[in-house]
Amino acid sequence: MNTSFERPYRPVDLNTSLTKSFPLMAMAEKLMEEATFATSGRSSLTLARGDELTVVLVVLKAGTTLEEHSAPAAAAVITLSGSIIFTTSADKITLEQGDGITFTDDILHSVYASEDSAFLIVIGGNS
Repeated sequence: MNTSFERPYRPVDLNTSLTKSFPLMAMAEKLMEEATFATSGRSSLTLARGDELTVVLVVLKAGTTLEEHSAPAAAAVITLSGSIIFTTSADKITLEQGDGITFTDDILHSVYASEDSAFLIVIGGNS
């Protein structure tokens, strides 16, 4: 199997001129094999970081919840595999593979994995 990344992983610096591709599904599979995923039900990897944008790959085990929190800036969540439920005080939205949602930094939200899931978080600004 392609290892896709090694720990410690250094995020791509988006403040320099470059192009970088990621084998997202292979990376998600590897995150799901890590001890952190087995014990806590979640694991993540910051793929890229810059002054204007941060990209994080997250995997959640079925039944795991990321408790209510806010984002450091406006953000988007894009589901790569599985099914997650994105909950705010006003909405409960199921995101299946290929679905996405955007929200502002003032929105308190939680994320629940209905099944083993992988998703990207794209955060604007410094985060």
